[in-house]
Amino acid sequence: MFDKVLWRLWPLNRFVQTPDLNGTWLAEMQSSYEDPITKEKKGRFYGYVAVKQTFSKLSVRLMTAETESFLLASRFDIKDDGTTYVYGVYQSDPNIHLRGKVSEIHYGSFKYKIVGSPIVNLIGHYWTDRNTTGSIILRDKVSSYFSSYDSADLGYKGTQITKA
Repeated sequence: MFDKVLWRLWPLNRFVQTPDLNGTWLAEMQSSYEDPITKEKKGRFYGYVAVKQTFSKLSVRLMTAETESFLLASRFDIKDDGTTYVYGVYQSDPNIHLRGKVSEIHYGSFKYKIVGSPIVNLIGHYWTDRNTTGSIILRDKVSSYFSSYDSADLGYKGTQITKA
């Protein structure tokens, strides 16, 4: 019970430092990736990050129109001043129609700083084994868990979210 639910509830959550990131977040990313065909930089793009979490486990899935990435390993780092970071290693699986042309399966790492109490953003950066880097901001979390880019995009349509 504690691992799945109780750690998030008052008053027990006052004794637990692990942040509750459950839900789906809007992700705004900026990447150094260059399309091998057009030679254009990827620039700014958007997606969604779905988080399922218990006290002992963390699942993070990034979903864009072109790819899905899933967490392979993670760790929370809580500093003495309360500043909290989450580190992760992930695998990115591009759409099958992009493989061999635009993007291949690749691996990367990220570092997010958790901002606010209650949490309002995760701000961080990532780097990959294909020598690309980027920044990422997670914001506008909803409590629903979406398992695909299309379902998250539909779920966010009715909200006041702006992708500007």
